[in-house]
Amino acid sequence: MPSFSHSKLASYQQCPQKYKFRYIDEIPAPVRSIELHLGDSVHRALEKLYAGAMHGEAMSRDDLLAFYQQKWEEGYTPELRIVKSWKTPESYLELGRKMLMDYHWSFHPFTQTTTLELEEKFLFPLSEEHDIRGIIDRLSKNKDGTLEIHDYKTSGRLPNAEQVGNDRQLALYEIAIRHRWPDTGKISLIWHYLAFDKEIRITKTHKQLETVKQITLGLIQKIEQAIAFPTNVTPLCGWCEYKEICPAMKKR
Repeated sequence: MPSFSHSKLASYQQCPQKYKFRYIDEIPAPVRSIELHLGDSVHRALEKLYAGAMHGEAMSRDDLLAFYQQKWEEGYTPELRIVKSWKTPESYLELGRKMLMDYHWSFHPFTQTTTLELEEKFLFPLSEEHDIRGIIDRLSKNKDGTLEIHDYKTSGRLPNAEQVGNDRQLALYEIAIRHRWPDTGKISLIWHYLAFDKEIRITKTHKQLETVKQITLGLIQKIEQAIAFPTNVTPLCGWCEYKEICPAMKKR
């Protein structure tokens, strides 16, 4: 059965040519951006923090930063792409440190809710013909039994209210949780925009979730029927890992 993820769907919406490179031609990404490396390093640090919290251990700020430094060094190479020429690898490293220091200050000792799962992979049938897969950064439970789906963002841009309301990613995650546990009550969807030390949370009605499901199925159908995969040239092309092999970029 064909499976899709939010990132796979978003890749097509951003640029059909990029989608073809990655998911049809299965070309390994020739380069990687430093923003992706930053995001991975921060995610691994927060995963470590909450893995300790699940066992009653409140990780110190210094230990958190030391682990982040370790993950940064393990994945860093000079070949990482830096599009913003005025920035350096050190400035990105420091940005991640600040995000984690702010988060640690805001949420220590990390007992606001009980963490149930970390970086948990899921797969569920969106229809009889299509599966949806993904990874939930953190799933937690409140004292009243309601659930929270947490997602960490290292982006330098805050979404507006319309963008938050139309977000597909965490809505699909909620559908996945409700498929696994049909009797689940309230679920809060929570984005942590770490660069701004800001938390955004919303809830979805069952009608809204059904709308997300139908829109997603429509997008999947469009992808499956596609016979051409044109390049969508935008300012985001500078960050694309396939920029060097993209026909549209070679013409510029």
